[in-house]
Amino acid sequence: MKVSSDMVKIHLHGRLGVLTVPLRLICGEEMPVPGQTVRFYFSYLQVTEVPYDYDSAAMNPREEISPCLLGGTIIQVNDTAAKIEIMEKMGTVAVPRRWLFTPFPLEMGQTVEFYLSCISIAEKRDISTQIV
Repeated sequence: MKVSSDMVKIHLHGRLGVLTVPLRLICGEEMPVPGQTVRFYFSYLQVTEVPYDYDSAAMNPREEISPCLLGGTIIQVNDTAAKIEIMEKMGTVAVPRRWLFTPFPLEMGQTVEFYLSCISIAEKRDISTQIV
């Protein structure tokens, strides 16, 4: 995880992609720090010809984490990956092509939809206090 003044960049384990979102989507009062583990819902992306009327109002970091259907636009695509700008300037998602479901050849400007939730910082376990 990389933290800037207003954005958080999250590297998905196993070279599965990079998610860049605003700090306002982080749950709790604690400021995230590089190296922390986070938890959130994130689905595969689907290219759609007819975009839905997406609404991010359900993404409230003060409530229970639940997935919200969001839209986005493909802003980069190559032989191995695609980068999507999330609606309402909520950041970007860069994932391998295998994460995108589509009956169409991938092209810049296509609309995609996917589920994403707010992000919680996972608590570190203190191994010395675990009951074995």
